[in-house]
Amino acid sequence: MVRENMIYRELGRTGLKVSAIGFGTAEIGFAYGMGPRGLPTDAEANFILKFAVDLGINYFDTARAYDLAEERIGRSGIARIDGVVVGTKCAQFLEKGLKLSYPEMKRQIIEEVETSLINLRLDTLPLLYLHGGTRHDIETGILSEILRGLKGAGKVKHTGISLRGEDNALAAIESGFFDVIQVAHSILDQRMTAQVLILAKERGVGVVNRSVLLKGALTNLREHLPDELMPLKINAEKAAEIAYGLGLDLPSLAVRFALSSPSISTALVGTNKVDNLVRSLKALAQGPLPGDVLSELGRLAINDPGQVDPKEWPASAGGHSSISNKK
Repeated sequence: MVRENMIYRELGRTGLKVSAIGFGTAEIGFAYGMGPRGLPTDAEANFILKFAVDLGINYFDTARAYDLAEERIGRSGIARIDGVVVGTKCAQFLEKGLKLSYPEMKRQIIEEVETSLINLRLDTLPLLYLHGGTRHDIETGILSEILRGLKGAGKVKHTGISLRGEDNALAAIESGFFDVIQVAHSILDQRMTAQVLILAKERGVGVVNRSVLLKGALTNLREHLPDELMPLKINAEKAAEIAYGLGLDLPSLAVRFALSSPSISTALVGTNKVDNLVRSLKALAQGPLPGDVLSELGRLAINDPGQVDPKEWPASAGGHSSISNKK
């Protein structure tokens, strides 16, 4: 696998071209996911980051909340390579539902951005997301005002927002402010298909697709899903049967599903293993799934957030505290 195998897509109206496979870096920052998890050493993290660049991956997704991830990206030097786009997130207090005054909100976002710049060893962040947000948060205009100030100061080039739920995503697109949205879209979670992906394409908003493997539910780790998530586990098993019938493994089917939508700029593969990146590129090379397979997978979609949103999962499946509390 070499960079010639990679496909690049427009990231909405930003003018950036990003690799169709993006690297989600949570797992190089802290122990994330289902089942027994380990954290790579600094040397291992450095290797996989540089290996990803050699594969042609030029989009790296991270966050202040991912503990060591930003610092490790910065030390690796990849963020300063021409063409590499690092998207980081701030303001996790939004996702946690914490209510801050405007001055406190502004102060905290500015402090986080300054820390991210130091960690990533950059003068300007290529893409800054807000880490969560509701329709109400967006419609007040306060958040866009703060981000507009950061852009004016040269701290941030493009703005995005990472969201949960269809209505929040629609609000972000309708605001006309955000260049990129980050949403969850997978075989088991297709809530964004009916409206969000279509409207984003129409409005020139880039879409970064997270939860392609649904925190491991679309891998062999699905065996760790507890009884409370039985509907999810059953449909994951059905997806595995479809994959095997096509001569694929389930993660490869999941990646091809995610990349079958022309609205999606990049699909994030969160991992700390090079083999998973290589397998994802092989899946990309096989192309979009045919219409009949997409229709069959469409019947496996689950609309209940309690099943398809890891934030709502029971603690036994890594829910609730799945993201670090680091500021």
